[in-house]
Amino acid sequence: MSLTVICEFKARTSSEAEFVRVARALAAAVTTEPGTLRYQWFVTQKPGHYSIIEEYVDADAAETHNNHVAPLLGELFAAAELVSITFFGALNAYIREWATGREGVAVNMPL
Repeated sequence: MSLTVICEFKARTSSEAEFVRVARALAAAVTTEPGTLRYQWFVTQKPGHYSIIEEYVDADAAETHNNHVAPLLGELFAAAELVSITFFGALNAYIREWATGREGVAVNMPL
């Protein structure tokens, strides 16, 4: 079963242009990831807020993605705050551990 992830970020006021640059670089980087099915950024109706829909063949592919783009993720988190993240699908140990105890995280397991 695939893993779908929906995130919302709030760009830091002084770093919004940098956030957009890094988000575009991330979107370009995933084109070579075989386990990434969808990776699409959106501008929300709230000023400075952006959302992304990510879909991977499974949680292991999501973990591979995070490892592949780790330097860019570091830049992204320097330019923005993660507001919320919602997972739809089975998680692996890596994602389960990352999500445990974090505010703004929702996990939806398969029925």
